[in-house]
This record gives sequence, structure tokens and C-alpha cells, in this order.
Amino acid sequence: MSSAKQPLLAALATVLLWAFAFPASKAALPYFSAEQIVLLRYAVACGFYLALFAAGRFAWPQLRDLPLIFILGVLGVTVYQLLFVHGIGRVTAGAAAMIIAAIPVFAGLLARFFLREKLSRPAWCGIAISLAGVALIAVEKDIAGEFSGAILLIMATVSVSIYFVFQKPFFSRYSPLSLTAWTSLAGTLSLLYQLPAAVDAALQAPAVALWSVAAMGVFSSGIGFVLWLYALSKLPAGTVTSFLFLQPVFVTVMAWLWLDEIPTAQVFAGGAVILFGVALVLLPGNRFAGGRWRIK
Repeated sequence: MSSAKQPLLAALATVLLWAFAFPASKAALPYFSAEQIVLLRYAVACGFYLALFAAGRFAWPQLRDLPLIFILGVLGVTVYQLLFVHGIGRVTAGAAAMIIAAIPVFAGLLARFFLREKLSRPAWCGIAISLAGVALIAVEKDIAGEFSGAILLIMATVSVSIYFVFQKPFFSRYSPLSLTAWTSLAGTLSLLYQLPAAVDAALQAPAVALWSVAAMGVFSSGIGFVLWLYALSKLPAGTVTSFLFLQPVFVTVMAWLWLDEIPTAQVFAGGAVILFGVALVLLPGNRFAGGRWRIK
């Protein structure tokens, strides 16, 4: 295989692995609570990260940074994932993926106001367009009955955007792999109170639910992120980030084949509007269009 194609395949594989987490979360929900899914998923992922740590791929965090790393872990793992899983239990996986696709929009707004990063006019237009797309999905008649699900997903998007923006100052001292590993561990520790109930649920759950949670931990939160970093190390960030536009498509196809879910035409239209707006936000001229925004 051509070495030039390997990073492209790595980026494509990453988006597929991240897309898998959407229908897998829904498949596990009848057997686990949202808290148990997040704890078990990230317990598995942390095992993967600790193996990389033991192999010398990254080092211990500095003591002075531990409080903020813990806060970032709670925001980027605990709060985001709990809102995500609760939200996806009330809307279709495809609709959830289209709302989550607006992460760069919220991250861009936060970076503008808290990090003073400048936004171009096309980026401002993209933000307005994407928010209109989110609203179009949220008021869709089949979702409006579960409007709380859309609200939870929007809150999840804001939460993980805060995580992305406020981790940026740490990149001068930590690699993305190191920061993701330690914040994942922090988020997992905050959910350890759920461990007895999670173990009881796991003993009673069918194999498909257990494999769904384990696969999310190993592949979506573990291997997927390593592949993403590999692709970013070999290709321009804008090229790699562009693969994220495929995620709602992959999620929709997976949810249709696995869960028999098909989003309505209005949800598809809202998703198209969101992705168009995100494309404007991620134009190369924007300082925050650097491939940092990712969905773990």
C-alpha cells in the first residue's frame, strides 16, 4: 500500500470508529444506565491509554496542572458523555450525529470570546448557518416530542467545546495523546461511584451490549484517537478535519442497518445546513481550524 494513502485511510478509519459509538450507545442503553456506559467505556479506554503510558509514549502530568486536568476531564468526558448518552437515548442516532457535528461552531465562538481568537466573516456566517441547522433539527416534529433530547445534545456540544478550547494552553506542555489520556482518566475516576452497579449490570447484560461498550472503549476512545493523531502527523490538519463531515453519514447508515433508524427529510436538511456552516467555520484562514476539534 502506498505510504501516501495510509494517513488518509487512518483518518477514514477514525471517523468510522467514532461513528460506531452513536448506535453502540443506543444498543447498550436498554441494559445499562448512561453513567454505567460511560464508566465502563472509559475504564476500557483508560486501560488502553495506561498501556501506552507503560510503553513510554507519554509522561506523568505536572503536579500544578492536576486540578485543571481533572476539571477538563469532568467537562470533556463525564459531563459531555453523560449528556450525549442521555440525549441519544431520546433522538435518532443520525439526528444526534448532525447536532454533534456543530462542535467546531461552539468551539469557535468560545475561542473568540475567551482566547481572543479572530473569526473571519465567512466563519461568522458559518456559525449563524450551523446554528440555524441545529434549530431546524431541534424543532422537527418527530424530535420535538423529545425536545429534551436535542437540548441535552446541544448542551453536550457546548460542554465538549469548553473542554477543547480550555485545553489549548496545555499543548505547550503536553501532547494531545497525553492530555487526552489524563483527562480520560480524570473523567473515569469521577464516575467510580457507579462501579458496583455497573458490574451488576454487566453480569446480567447480553453479549451484544457488553461488546458494544467494550468496543467503544477500545476502538472509539482508544485506537481511533491514535489513528487520528497519526493522520494529523502526516497530513495538513484541514485535510484530516474534513473527514469529520463523513461522520453523520456513517452514523446514519450504521443506525439504519443496526437499529432500523432512518432520520426524516427535515433532519437531513438540518444536517446539510449544519455541515455547510461548519465548512465555513473550518476554512483554513481561521486560527482554530487546526484539527484539534475531535469527537472521542
